[in-house]
Amino acid sequence: MNQQDVKAILLNLQSKQYIESDITHTFSENNAAVFSVKYMKNLKTFEVIRIETNSLETFHDVDSAVDCISAMIYK
Repeated sequence: MNQQDVKAILLNLQSKQYIESDITHTFSENNAAVFSVKYMKNLKTFEVIRIETNSLETFHDVDSAVDCISAMIYK
């Protein structure tokens, strides 16, 4: 998965067709959840949660969230 794919996922979460829904996209490795991302419509932010540590990072723009997710994918 490249950065364009990740960006497409995030833009989809942010799209108006889902704006009334709470959708979380979970990324997994070997069938185990590694991290998830969701768009918080009321705050207009993306939340990235590392499943193993339950740590949360918040991003106000798509590109910052993409950078974080890409770093986790390509670790």
